[in-house]
This record gives sequence, C-alpha cells and structure tokens, in this order.
Amino acid sequence: MATAIDTFNSHLLKAFPDPVILLNRSREVVFANQAALEVLDAQYDGRDLALSFRVPDVLAAADAVINGEALREVDVSLSVPVPRNLKIRIVRFVDPAAEKDGAVALMVFQDISSETLAEQMRQDFVANVSHELRSPIASLIGIIETLQGPAKDDPEARERFLSIMGDESQRMARMIDDLLSLSRVETSERLRPQEQVNVIDLLEMTRELLVGRAEERKMELEFDFAADIPALAGDRDELMEVFQNLIDNAIKYGREATAVNIQVKIAENIGENEGRHIAIAIKNEGDGIAADHIPRLTERFYRIDKGRSRKLGGTGLGLAIVKHIVSHHRGQLSIDSTVGEGATFTVYLPL
Repeated sequence: MATAIDTFNSHLLKAFPDPVILLNRSREVVFANQAALEVLDAQYDGRDLALSFRVPDVLAAADAVINGEALREVDVSLSVPVPRNLKIRIVRFVDPAAEKDGAVALMVFQDISSETLAEQMRQDFVANVSHELRSPIASLIGIIETLQGPAKDDPEARERFLSIMGDESQRMARMIDDLLSLSRVETSERLRPQEQVNVIDLLEMTRELLVGRAEERKMELEFDFAADIPALAGDRDELMEVFQNLIDNAIKYGREATAVNIQVKIAENIGENEGRHIAIAIKNEGDGIAADHIPRLTERFYRIDKGRSRKLGGTGLGLAIVKHIVSHHRGQLSIDSTVGEGATFTVYLPL
C-alpha cells in the first residue's frame, strides 16, 4: 500500500484534519490517517470496514462506490463513544497506480455535530419564542373582540379588561427587551470588556433600585462587603443587569419577611481559572431548587414552575442572559441550593 499512499500524497492524507480512510475491492481498510484512528476510536489493519464501522447505510454506500459508482454521501448519527453527527463522503479512487496497489475508494468523515446542534437550538429557540408570545397575543385578541362586542357598553368590564391588556403588553415588552439583551450579549461575547468598573458602586445602585420591591414583601437586603474590593475590567450596564436579575430573583422566590444577603469578597483560583476573582454571592431563604433542575437553570425559557414564573413576571431568559454576560467577562456562575432552605447564586469575576 505504500505506493498508493505515495501516489496520493501520504503527507497530505496524514495531516488532513478530518478522518480519511482508503478501501480496497474487498472493502478492507488499507489506510487510515491519524484523525480516523483518534476520532473514530477504531484500529484498522487490512480488516473489513464492517468490523470497525457497523452502520448499514455506510457499508452499502461503500459497496456501491467499490462496484463502480463515482460518489455516495451519507449522514449518520453515532451515540458512542460520544454523541456525534457525521457527513461521510465516499468517492471512487481513479488513480491507476493506487488501484493497482488495492485502493479503490476514498472515505472522508466530516463532523457536523456543531452545525446540527446550532440548527436544533435555532429551531427550539424559534419554537419557544412563538409559544411564549402566542399566549399574550391570544389574550389580547380575545379581549379586543370582547370589548368590541359583549362588553362594549360595560364600563366595569372595560376597566378590568384594560388592566389585563396592560399586563399582557408589559409581558411581551419584557420578553422583547430580554431577547434583545441576549442577542446583544451573544454578539459581543468574544471580546472581553475593558472598561474599569467598581462592583460595589453597581451593587449600591442595584440596592436603590430594588429596595422598594423588597419592602413590598417585608424583606431586607443585607450587604456584606469585604474591604478594599478593587475595580475590574467589565461592562457597567451588563454587570448591572446581572446584579438586578439575581437580586430580583432572590426577592421574588424568597419567603416573605426574610433577608436577601449579598456578600462580596476576594476568591482565589476558581475552577480552571487561576488568579484572584471578585466573588459576589446572592443568597435568599425560600423553597430552594432541586438538584436535577440546577444544571438547566441557565437554558433559555427553562422554568421550574412555569405558572409561578409567569405570574411573577418572569420571561425565562433572565438566567440565560446572566450566564452569557458572566461568560463575556470570562467569569463563572455557581448555583448552590438546599430544598426548603433557599439558594445561593455566586458570580466570580476575574481581576
């Protein structure tokens, strides 16, 4: 097989980033580059392709090309060793020297898992947005029809329905604002912010904005700031949005007449991120969050209790926005909770 590989430029095949395999007329693998050995997790040494890649559609395509077809393409999904979507292109090997040495078909494997996942996420996102907007729009249409008909001359009903219309309109406005925020953060996520920001000042401003909401539920906002917290590179508006989201959630989902504690301190070496960080921990006392929900809390539109979330004005996007903003700042978000006791959301921002 050395001659065939030389003819087809062995150095190119070996360095090719995608898995590449050469087959002979007996469907035996006569060459596999390093990517094929690593990515496909199989050993090839003149064995039938079926012994290493047991996918009927792929084997049938390989047979068709070996028997004279010029080209076959197959899309397959694998679940082991890890979930993966592959596009496999099999072409007839037309080099006479290569055929003389046994190689008659070239297989190139392209991993399209990222593209498939992105498309699925796009479809899910559109479906979720449509679902979230359908309900308030349907309510508004129904109310308008009622006001134009049976309730046309009923002042009491008119006032009640106008109040509902206002609530539903505000809900859609919040949804649109959050979608725009999420889009803006995702667009700029690759570029780390450079503005110098004082975290303590931002938290003090957040306190002023939310203290009224806390008082409505007879709750206190307790701040515990370590001395000499330095400024950091960040985006002022984005970090304000993070603190408002997390503290507002702590108020909404905490028990009445309890406290929300906001602690700021210096932390070292968080996870894989070495060095000093500012840790902002926001803790409430409430029902808490079951462990199986925690990994999904930052997914778009994910809610533990959809009815309660909507009643409290939630859009299901707040924590997704927080996650992307923290990522934009090269930080980490940690969520700890005990059912029946409350939850702590901690943002680590690198210095």
